[in-house]
Amino acid sequence: MSSAVRRSIEGLPERFRGSAISARYRLNIDDDSCDVVVAPDSCHIEAAWAAPDVEICTDARTWRAMDGGRLSGIEAFAQRKLVVRGSIERSLHFETSFHRPRAGGLEYSLGQTAIGRCRISHLQAGDPGAQPLLLIHGLGATKASWLTIVPDLARHYRVIVVDLPGFGASSKPNGSYTARWFADKMFDLLDELGVRRTLVVGNSMGGRIAMEMAMLRPERVERIACLCPAAAFSHRPALALVRLLRPELSIAAPRLPRSQVLAGLKQLFARPSRLHESWFEAAVDDFLSVWRSPLARVAFFRSLRNIYLDEPLGDTGFWRRLSKMETPALYIYGKRDTLITHHFSHKVSSALPHAEVKVWSDCGHVPQIEFPRRTADAMLGFFGAAASEEPARRSASG
Repeated sequence: MSSAVRRSIEGLPERFRGSAISARYRLNIDDDSCDVVVAPDSCHIEAAWAAPDVEICTDARTWRAMDGGRLSGIEAFAQRKLVVRGSIERSLHFETSFHRPRAGGLEYSLGQTAIGRCRISHLQAGDPGAQPLLLIHGLGATKASWLTIVPDLARHYRVIVVDLPGFGASSKPNGSYTARWFADKMFDLLDELGVRRTLVVGNSMGGRIAMEMAMLRPERVERIACLCPAAAFSHRPALALVRLLRPELSIAAPRLPRSQVLAGLKQLFARPSRLHESWFEAAVDDFLSVWRSPLARVAFFRSLRNIYLDEPLGDTGFWRRLSKMETPALYIYGKRDTLITHHFSHKVSSALPHAEVKVWSDCGHVPQIEFPRRTADAMLGFFGAAASEEPARRSASG
């Protein structure tokens, strides 16, 4: 570790602004390590010795850019210049614990907002006065699943990235965990954040929640983008059995082998080799840290059960309701998605003839991670069209 890098690390306690958590961060700069140990009101530097909560690995040039405020950790992570082991959630708190020069790097904040007895964790980035853009993750994921595209989106929008109730760093309340329940919680959060109208993006289960928000309160949703969204299944051979299953039994669920979680995660991608192996390891660390909570397991299985039980047909069924949705919508499906078949694109096109529907032949279930630039460009193009149409809409309404 160079003397300049060492001095910058040793100067961190003087720039400490307080921390929402206690953690031991191991900084590995060019294969030389030391630990930064923080508590809510203290920070000190130690030699690397005890097991860290988070290990942050990068090179001296990237560290100097981050330390000088020219680059954020999120940007470095998205550009694959930084590797995280341990909790991605905890790693996000490292940067916000210290004062940094404002030199062009992404600035973000982490918060916990109380909604009744529920606390919702969220990350915000971008101009607070810009148009809001809400990002909603999928089943079993967290806000970390959006970090690859937050920097691009934050240049144009006030980006709000949530951990849904029951997931990540949010509390795990006793709730129904239906799409409507989640949508209501998102509207409550937006109320608390002072957001009246927003763009909404969701991946997988998050896409289903985005649609629910647009169907329930169209006056509050400008446009939606759904990435490989979950939708009501017409063919449900195990319907009777699933109705009998009790998610509460998952409290006694066995511990998941790390190798099994890693293999399942890689199946979400058309070509896992597009991602560095360290990303998978960090994602597994995050998932298993949450999975240890019995309440998190109940939330997971309640959410999964409700996706399967979502009624597809009838006057109040999902597809009839969707056909009445007027909110402009973008849908992106992966042809190599092993969870949500791309054949749903035909059903969406039939229900919503005016929606923009894309099928990417080389993509799996998580476009924003497998193809971050392409996904960001597609979203910015679609939402940019909304911005360009707004003056004309105001003129027509006047």
